Amino acid sequence: MKRHAVTLFIAVFSLLAALGAGAIAQNQYQTLIATTDLVVPQFEIPPYTVITRSMLTVRAFPAPMAQEPVYREASEVIGRLSVVTLVPDELIYRHHAVAPQAFRYTDDERLEIVSFPISPEQAVGGQVRAGHRINVYRVALSPATNPNVGIADPRAWLALAGAGVELLEPNVLVVDVRSTQGAPITSPASPSDPSTTGAAQSTSPRPLTILTVAVPPTVALDIIRLSGEARGGRFLLWVTLAPVTENGTR
Repeated sequence: MKRHAVTLFIAVFSLLAALGAGAIAQNQYQTLIATTDLVVPQFEIPPYTVITRSMLTVRAFPAPMAQEPVYREASEVIGRLSVVTLVPDELIYRHHAVAPQAFRYTDDERLEIVSFPISPEQAVGGQVRAGHRINVYRVALSPATNPNVGIADPRAWLALAGAGVELLEPNVLVVDVRSTQGAPITSPASPSDPSTTGAAQSTSPRPLTILTVAVPPTVALDIIRLSGEARGGRFLLWVTLAPVTENGTR
């Protein structure tokens, strides 16, 4: 009687174990064969391309692939910028298509990004920062002497215009600032700041010497030309912080 009960228990236990294993196997199988539609390129999309709806389609993938860091729907990827070649019918990973501003400083694809060298004293004492709006000026230096003015008349000298100034472009968006050779700018450490370490205090400050702005291509051309002129010594490139109106920066 006792032996019969043990045999029955073993049989029931084995049956339950088999049923449990079967259920697990069935669940895994269903997981493997279950599919979900994910967005993919219709054709090859080269790098530096703003993605549009016409470039995309959907394709069925095993359901677990939706857990990968990929775009699932077309609405998520439209308007983003490809940073690698996107292959047809392959998943689009999130780091392969990013917001334009994250890759080229601005989401306005019509604007050109250009940098130019400038001395701190010609850029609001080196205090210009990314996000500022600036006015860009062209300064033409006049000759130091004028044969028509006697040196004995200081008032006549003071009345002379020593330089000609023109506004090259107003309301320019600054997208990045750098020091020499593209290094991030740093400010002198404050001795009263308890969070400043000794190593940080010993780091030499790096002032602003390179401004990067987002401008229309014609303005980029003018800035590049003026930067070349400034090397000759007769012209200067000068920037100021643009005025702010009640309705925002003009």
